[in-house]
Amino acid sequence: MKKKILILSALLSFFSLPTFAKAGFEFGLGSGYVFYGDKATRDKNDLLSDINQIVLATDAAFLIPANDYVIFSLGGDGVFDLRWHGSDHIYLIDYAFLAGFRVYPNFGGLYASIDYALGRRSDFYSIENKDSSESTKWGNGFKIGIGYDFSYHLNSIAPEIFASLKSMPRGGTRDTLFCVSLKLTKHK
Repeated sequence: MKKKILILSALLSFFSLPTFAKAGFEFGLGSGYVFYGDKATRDKNDLLSDINQIVLATDAAFLIPANDYVIFSLGGDGVFDLRWHGSDHIYLIDYAFLAGFRVYPNFGGLYASIDYALGRRSDFYSIENKDSSESTKWGNGFKIGIGYDFSYHLNSIAPEIFASLKSMPRGGTRDTLFCVSLKLTKHK
């Protein structure tokens, strides 16, 4: 019951921002590294020791300025850890819905952010002609980041550099995702 009241309060306060606050947007692409907390997942990944691998990070968000120093964000992200060797492959896809805010401490476009993350991971395996797919339960995590926003003092679309660390529980374990992204953003 307390969770429902907290979530409802957060939603109401989010939508009660001044009507003059013009929503902006951002989207980005990047790469990173995933630290898997589950031993079974690490063991499956070890089956493809000589692999081709790519880690692709994507994200998008709506940005609502509260004032010159605080911006609320609502969006989502995905991290695609794709491994393959011949016809064998392991695709681990982490995705989350995000809600949070960023604070600009008046050092140009430098900012720090923190987001609540509601997400899960879906795994797709095809090893030695044995296919399987499974998904974790939905989990509550968090994402912290630091970035530099070149559009902070502009009224146009500009690039942004962003590094983040997301921690997502997976039952009794926790995945940690480190990503660096180049984004395009506009929020004024």
